[in-house]
Amino acid sequence: MPTDAAGLTQDEVAEMSLHQEFDAYRDHYDHMQRLLEAAQLQVHDGEWEWGGGDRVPLIGGDGVASLPGSDTENSYDMSTTRLWTPPGATDQRRDLQPMIDYFTEQGWTIERRTMTGDEEVWATTGDGWQIQYTAQENGDYPITVYSEPCWTNDAHKLRRAVAGRSHADFPDQSLPGVYPAFPSWDDPIVSPPKI
Repeated sequence: MPTDAAGLTQDEVAEMSLHQEFDAYRDHYDHMQRLLEAAQLQVHDGEWEWGGGDRVPLIGGDGVASLPGSDTENSYDMSTTRLWTPPGATDQRRDLQPMIDYFTEQGWTIERRTMTGDEEVWATTGDGWQIQYTAQENGDYPITVYSEPCWTNDAHKLRRAVAGRSHADFPDQSLPGVYPAFPSWDDPIVSPPKI
């Protein structure tokens, strides 16, 4: 039976309550933020722009890796993006080198790509995560951390459980490692689902 990004089978997740899934999602979210922070610090320890909110699970079925049998009901993934604009960026390939060195030091699988003039490097961590760092021709340098798919008993219920307790309080910019706290299961529903 295939295991998900967290190393769990669909049968193992089937034994979890929604509360347990919520807590596991929070742990994945915190891990994603730690991966992001460590990668950000390789190239810039100042302010980064946010690419939007990143707390709510993305309904699964696809993503950066395959999970046989996953669909929009039984899986989710997550991602987060930050962006900075280095002053005087002139050599996209050279600008990627600190991130390539970091990925190599971690022992991660690396792939370099050129996409419509932008240079990017992808790392696959081997434990359910992928990180993309791009040196864009326009001078913007986004970094995105993606989870590979995770099993859930009901992607829509998990999404509502997280989104219902989440304030839309994401900053426009933040330092690496700074992000709003994830809600707890006991927090009140502040954003009831629209039916």
